[in-house]
Amino acid sequence: MQTEEQNSTSTNQSDSGSDAEFVGWQKTKSGDSVALYNITASGHPSYGSTVSENSLQRMNLQIPETPPPPDSI
Repeated sequence: MQTEEQNSTSTNQSDSGSDAEFVGWQKTKSGDSVALYNITASGHPSYGSTVSENSLQRMNLQIPETPPPPDSI
């Protein structure tokens, strides 16, 4: 599914021991916000890929602390 735009709110927070780094929020065509993460697990086949929380869960990777979406503040 293609999204309309990536929200400009983005951080480079990295939790110690986390398998991924939160990089920002993306809005879908329906207006929902989806958290995006870069996989930082060394040696993982998807290292460096940007994925959703659902993808991290499917790959059994630790999800880092994630700030609330900007539209919920």
